Amino acid sequence: MSVARGLVLIQERGSVSAAARELAISQPALSKGIAQLEKRLNLTLLRRGTRPLELTEEGSAIALYALKVDQLLGSTLHSLEERRRNRVGVVRVGSSGASATTHILPKALRRFRQAYPDIGVEILEYTDQALLSALRDGLVDCGVMSNPRERDLEVLSIASDELVALLPEHSDLAEAGSVTAKALGKEPFIFTKGGSGPLVDKWFADAGIRPNIVHSILQVTSIASCVRAGLGNSIIAQLAVPENFGGLKVVPLSPTVRRDIVYAREPNGFRSRASEIFWRFCELSAESANPPGD
Repeated sequence: MSVARGLVLIQERGSVSAAARELAISQPALSKGIAQLEKRLNLTLLRRGTRPLELTEEGSAIALYALKVDQLLGSTLHSLEERRRNRVGVVRVGSSGASATTHILPKALRRFRQAYPDIGVEILEYTDQALLSALRDGLVDCGVMSNPRERDLEVLSIASDELVALLPEHSDLAEAGSVTAKALGKEPFIFTKGGSGPLVDKWFADAGIRPNIVHSILQVTSIASCVRAGLGNSIIAQLAVPENFGGLKVVPLSPTVRRDIVYAREPNGFRSRASEIFWRFCELSAESANPPGD
């Protein structure tokens, strides 16, 4: 590359000696490098009879290439410096449920944007198992999950939540102080395919009840619409309950089912400076929300 840079400087300075001085190499070394390149290409790169010294068209093509490489390198180094100074980058955050996407992440991302306005955050929604695979495959930098069982993940506690029954407001069960698996098992049930699904399965199984599942739905808004229409009851996370749930009744479960919501990531280094900054920001947020001794 020093030979190509030498051609650029010869074009600018008009002599091999001036180009060599700027490259901090000897004039014979630069001349030898140019001669070797000419031999390898079987082309003449310098018009040696001219004063000041000029390049042939072929020599000019190599010089132009060297200039473009220098510009690209400069741009890349500038971009990396911007990243080092926390100015740019993109973080990919996976979400496995409505609790995270509608209640937890918006508030956290608003605070993060205020602190780091030029770092973008992309939210990608998955089911629980798909989110775990995305973490393993490096498709996301971290994810918001509930009750992860994988011990090798690095986790930060965000919030505690519990499951609740979602019923039509005129249901006979809507006036009860709480509902049991036995009571819900007698009526049509709409199963959530979101992050709470495994906990719902376990709650029924622990009571020895097999629910009468008539629909399996991922989106909470769709579940709410079906319950409102009287198509069945459901169980979702309390944090996932829509803000406007007219026509619905939210009733606690008996026994209660609590779940911990966490940020999780693979503990094998960070994909980028931006992803490290986001995780450190989450660490500080978790510490301030859960101070020692609480």
